[in-house]
Amino acid sequence: MLSRVAESMYWLSRNIERAETLARMLDVNLNRTMDRYSASSGRAQKVWQSVLSIIGMTADLSAVSARETAQTAFEYCTFSTETRTSILSCIRIARQNALGVRAELSTEVWEAINGLYLFVEAQSPRSIAREGPSSFLRSVRNTTQAIGGVIDATVTHDDAWNFLQIGRFLERSTITSRIVQGHDPSDPSAAELQRLLEMCCASEPFAKVRHLSMEPTEVLDFVLLNAQFPRSVRFCVEEIDAALHRISETVRSTFSNEAERVLGRLLPVLEFVQIEEIVAEGSANFALRLSERLLALGAAVEASYFPRVPVA
Repeated sequence: MLSRVAESMYWLSRNIERAETLARMLDVNLNRTMDRYSASSGRAQKVWQSVLSIIGMTADLSAVSARETAQTAFEYCTFSTETRTSILSCIRIARQNALGVRAELSTEVWEAINGLYLFVEAQSPRSIAREGPSSFLRSVRNTTQAIGGVIDATVTHDDAWNFLQIGRFLERSTITSRIVQGHDPSDPSAAELQRLLEMCCASEPFAKVRHLSMEPTEVLDFVLLNAQFPRSVRFCVEEIDAALHRISETVRSTFSNEAERVLGRLLPVLEFVQIEEIVAEGSANFALRLSERLLALGAAVEASYFPRVPVA
């Protein structure tokens, strides 16, 4: 397939996944800061500063009052056009990429993406205030999650679909590792661990597997290393590995390009590391190493399949 088409599929998927993750994180932290931390301005600002750091945004909230911190962060993360990682920007980028490969997508996928775009473009901080931000964020989250299902159900599982998979799971694993990196290990309270699980969409799956245990090591083990949970870093990396080898038609555990080589060095780390080793190193340090390797993986995918050919 054309490199241009593959790249559009990849970035379409990454930005849909990014919008979904951001909507969920904002919803979780809006509820948490208004509930438990509303009386603590320092704590609220710390929480929101960590959220901005996780998604790669730069905004100083220190000059904002405690009452305005959540609203300021919400509006910046939702409607800012100054950054490519706000919900509005992500959905605009996803739609632009979908428009460029319209013929490769099913009608159902295009209608879902375009409908989401029209919904978000029609909103504003004032219009959202009537029903509250949670209603808007859950609409975005539910629609973006549904788009993933529509893609799997209506797009032929060929190379185009594989690039959609790579984009989805690379973005998901990157955000999960950043969430762990931003987690404060000095706060082992159940409320903080629950916030971590909810940001990873892992609260109910974790409760079913661990039977309501809330040990910090078990929480970290679940979101980083669980082989069955679809948002754990290990699960995502294995899905990327499978998609890359379907595209190249090489046997897994071998490599034919730089992307597969980089991934081949990362996968055993997640398969064989013990949670005790992660705790000994420090979860933030381990997550930072993961983030760096995932960044290198993204660069390798782009270099292998979307090369920039200079024009003489």
